[in-house]
Amino acid sequence: MEKVQNDLSQKFSKGTIIIHWLTVILIFALFPLGKYMEGLEPSEKLGLVKIHAMLGISVFILTAIRTWLFFKAPRPAELKTGSAMNDKLIIWVRNAFYFLLFAITISGSATMILGGYGDALSSDNAELILNRGDIAPLKGHGLLAFTLMLLFVMHLIGIIKHYFLMKENALKRMLPW
Repeated sequence: MEKVQNDLSQKFSKGTIIIHWLTVILIFALFPLGKYMEGLEPSEKLGLVKIHAMLGISVFILTAIRTWLFFKAPRPAELKTGSAMNDKLIIWVRNAFYFLLFAITISGSATMILGGYGDALSSDNAELILNRGDIAPLKGHGLLAFTLMLLFVMHLIGIIKHYFLMKENALKRMLPW
């Protein structure tokens, strides 16, 4: 592996940085909330479903804007590690985040519609929510959320690995200061 020195003075745009950190905060609220709601009866979780849906829609909107910024706003050069495989993995992980965030929104929307959540929320009647086992997209939604968390762990390991092995604080590129 060759020694590489990245230019860490190059930063992502302010909009990208703000959206990145807002999305992180929202996901760290959404994931435990979703896990918590798994064990609740429909009548106990109706209000939480509304919050979860609003936060999820917010993540979708932020991800759509960030996708647009990805193509329109200036961005720093891709990080190099000295390993072609690791360089490709960095790009794969980033792209997988975008894909997963859009896929989770689709599965969440399908769960809301096919699971009776939308009708239950509009009528304030939790009895309209189907049993968990009868909501086909719910399992996929949970699997996508779990995959997102695994990807986050990979992302974190990559940042730490880059810091200690490359002796570079790549996080500087995603900080507003």
